Amino acid sequence: MNKTSIRNLLILMVLSISLAQPVMAREATKNADAPVSLTIQQAGHMPNGSLFNPTLQLEVKAPAPLPADEAVLMLRVYRQSEQAPLTKQDIYLTGAAEGINHALHAPSATWADQVTLSPLAGGTRHYYTFSLVTNRKEYFSNTVVGDIPALPKAKAEAKGEIRTLPVVFHLFDHPSLPQIRFDDETVREWIAAANAVLGNAAATAGLTDTRVRLEAARQAPDGTKLAKAGIHHSNDNPIICLDGRENALNLDHPDLYWNPDAYLNVVILPFTLTANNIYGQYPQFPEGYQLSGCHTVKQPTLPHVIYINSLVEPIHGISFFLTGLGSYLGLTEEQSSGVYGLDPSKNTHLGCTPQQAERIEYTLKHAWNTAKSMK
Repeated sequence: MNKTSIRNLLILMVLSISLAQPVMAREATKNADAPVSLTIQQAGHMPNGSLFNPTLQLEVKAPAPLPADEAVLMLRVYRQSEQAPLTKQDIYLTGAAEGINHALHAPSATWADQVTLSPLAGGTRHYYTFSLVTNRKEYFSNTVVGDIPALPKAKAEAKGEIRTLPVVFHLFDHPSLPQIRFDDETVREWIAAANAVLGNAAATAGLTDTRVRLEAARQAPDGTKLAKAGIHHSNDNPIICLDGRENALNLDHPDLYWNPDAYLNVVILPFTLTANNIYGQYPQFPEGYQLSGCHTVKQPTLPHVIYINSLVEPIHGISFFLTGLGSYLGLTEEQSSGVYGLDPSKNTHLGCTPQQAERIEYTLKHAWNTAKSMK
């Protein structure tokens, strides 16, 4: 082997080692000489029913107060798993950022706090980095590893068949629309979190196994195998159509969603749908069947589909997916009667009570346009 070959081999080895590192670890080295020091002192996780909320202890120090004309805009947390793509979550915006501004412009120039992130399923390893975003630049912290313990695979706690619902996420690739990174690992992460909740994987007291599971759809309605399980790409541009009723809308699109009796359709919209980041209707029921909080109609007037705004950072995706899934399954937000949805921000423990499990079973048996596949 000549000198040139050896040199090229060494270059390839260095590149391979660099690319094997998490993206955030490489990004964090960019500001080694920064006037501020950012540190994640501790990374942990807090059980939340059958999921876990990552917690990070953050600290920002500066040898001197920041210049008067450099203003803190926000903090940003980056998360990357060993399989899933890099995601980020902006925190401490607007008014909250003013507190950081005050601290870093004071003589002590120190700020610290603990932040709690969106829930994740167990049995996964994640890498975390946070950054301080100012009107001048973005400063990065160290990168830490957080291992979330695995829970036993959820098993049906009661006799009866497990109902498995094939899920398909519809993405729009039209060149005029903003594009996001949503891949099969994202699908896997979202479905794993939903199944942990639906199956009460943590065996939390007072919660139960719904005997419902989700799986990524493997083929289209015509039998064509999907290139990536659970993902359908469309080259069209969806048109939003308000139908004149408050908080009710239809999306007029020939290929927007598939047969709702066979698939649980999740439409990842490339624009803001409503004031919220998610839109999911409660199920509608035929005459002769009713469920408190839901409408009974002769014929369905709305597609039974979950819509999620893709412009929101994917790090929030599991929370929004669970919230929309709760609505899809008939879990209305009637807290006074003991029924509540799956919104992580409004539940002390993520999971389903026996009453919620009964509503889910009733919905999947009787509601219009609801996936009814069984295994």
